[in-house]
This record gives sequence, C-alpha cells and structure tokens, in this order.
Amino acid sequence: MKFSTLTIFDHYPNHSSRTPRQFYNEVLEQAVRAEEMNFDGLWLTEHHFSDFGINPSPAVMLAAISQKTNRIRLGVGVSVLPLHNPLRIAEDYMVVDLLSNGRLDLGLGSGYSPKEFEGYHIAMEDKAERFNESLEVIRKAWSGKPFSHQGNFFQYNETRLSVQPIQAPFPPHWIATSSETGATHVANMGSNFMALGFSKSRDELAKQIDTYKNAYQKAGHGNPDQLEIPVAFHVHVGETSAEAESNAKGPYQLFMNSLSGGNIPYEVLQQKFNPVIGSPDEVSKQIQSYREIGITNFMAVMNFGGLEHQKVLSSLDLFGKYVIPAFK
Repeated sequence: MKFSTLTIFDHYPNHSSRTPRQFYNEVLEQAVRAEEMNFDGLWLTEHHFSDFGINPSPAVMLAAISQKTNRIRLGVGVSVLPLHNPLRIAEDYMVVDLLSNGRLDLGLGSGYSPKEFEGYHIAMEDKAERFNESLEVIRKAWSGKPFSHQGNFFQYNETRLSVQPIQAPFPPHWIATSSETGATHVANMGSNFMALGFSKSRDELAKQIDTYKNAYQKAGHGNPDQLEIPVAFHVHVGETSAEAESNAKGPYQLFMNSLSGGNIPYEVLQQKFNPVIGSPDEVSKQIQSYREIGITNFMAVMNFGGLEHQKVLSSLDLFGKYVIPAFK
C-alpha cells in the first residue's frame, strides 16, 4: 500500500486569523515533512471563487514544492479540465514534470461546483463533452508531434509543444468520480480511477470500487487488482485516542458542515463517514479495513478545518513513524 497526503486548502476567514499567504507557506512546510516521514506522494486540489478551497493554481504550488523536495510524488487532485484551455494545462503540468524530474501524478476531473462554471462563463451542461475533448487535446499535445484538432470547443492547426514531459508520452494519471455510473465510465475508458472516501460510508465506497474493477475487467483492460486506486480520507493521529479526538473533533465538524451547509454533530458525522482519527494503532486498524476493499493508495487529508499547523505536523510525524512502517 502507498500513502499520500491531500490538501484541499479549505479556508475559514471567519474562524481563523490565518492568512492565505500563511496557509500556502504552511502547506510548503507540510510537504517537506511528508517527504521526511516517507509518504509516497502528495496531492493538491484545485478550486475557484470559494473559501472551501483557495488554491486556484495547483501547478504553481506543485512547482514550488518540487524545489523543496527530492523524492515524493507530486499530484494534482484534480485539474478541472472543462474550466481551462487544454493546451495551457498541458504546458503548465509539463513544466511541473520537468522541474520535479518526472514526479508528476495527474488527477483529472470534470468539476462539480456551479459557482466555478459560472465564474468562468462556461455552461455546466457541457462539462462532460469539454472534459473528453480536453483530454484528447492533451494527449495529442504531449505526443511530441505537430497536431491539428477541430472540435466543438477547441480548434488548433499544426500546433506542436516545444517541450514534452519527462514521463512521456503521458504521466501517470487518474480520473476522479463520485458515483458508480462514473466509475463504470472511467473503467470502460481503460483509465485509472480515484475517489473521495470522506463523503461515503465504507460499504458505499466498497461498492463503487467493486463496480469499477468489474467494469474494467469486463471491458478487457486487464487485471484491475494491479491498479493503483487512490482514495482520500480525513486523518489525524495523536499519541492517544483522546488526544487525537480533542485535536480533530472541532476542525472535522467545521469542514464537514461547511461542505454540507448543515450543523451535524461530530458523533453523527463520525458514525456515518468514519474519519480516521485516533492513536497510531487505531489508525492502522482503520486503514487495514480500507485496504481490504481494494484501496491501494491511502490519501490522508491532514490539514482540514483550520487545524493548527503544529498539530498537522505532529500528525504527519506520528503517521510516518508508526503507521506507514506497519504496512511496509
């Protein structure tokens, strides 16, 4: 099993004095610590026009992190393709792959937030078609050959990028989806699949993974058990269960209720979504239960709900010292 971090960049100006600049610098320090604690990868989200995620340019942040790290894989989770010109995406992430010496992991998605589509004046009903066309353009652009493209949204004549990624012809990539229908579609494409575990119960997640694997094999793409399946969960590790819950209870409740717009008690959220919060032994047992349903890259969302920087670092340390070795 591999272990990664995922930073969503949820920001709470009404609850915290932390500035965006401070937040970015804390994420840089946490990235360095994740590498020191032997995490395999780190991932950053992309969001626009919302305090739920204040990282609109993950390629820029990944480029910065690439200069402070040497080994850890660097992922975007995800690049929202329908919002952008696909040639810009191809160029930006090519630079990340070059600066990181071939460490880019590319998560791709079609987006879900109406506010983001409205902000860019893009019709949300076109997102699936835009996603598919953008992916086609990026593949052509990274081929290293001159290409032309005449699509419904983008047109290019004899265009060629002057530089290609190190991981040619296409860096490792995954397509994010939150539904069984989406998982089936990704499987039929023969593409890798990634998911968010913190919005589903364990049983719901197991069903989605089984749906993907069955469809992948039925479509003739090979053995799905050989695939890397990254799934993200909220995680906080304390020296004891009581310490972990004391640290993470408020931030977790703030994150989940900000996402839903509700005011659901922590105990109800904990029972439904099973956040991975506890001592190293308790966290390891929960991760093992997720390993058993087919997750092979456990993505730990450790910076959430305005959790203090030092507590995030402490959780990273305990995870690296006690949890990761238990699975190696």
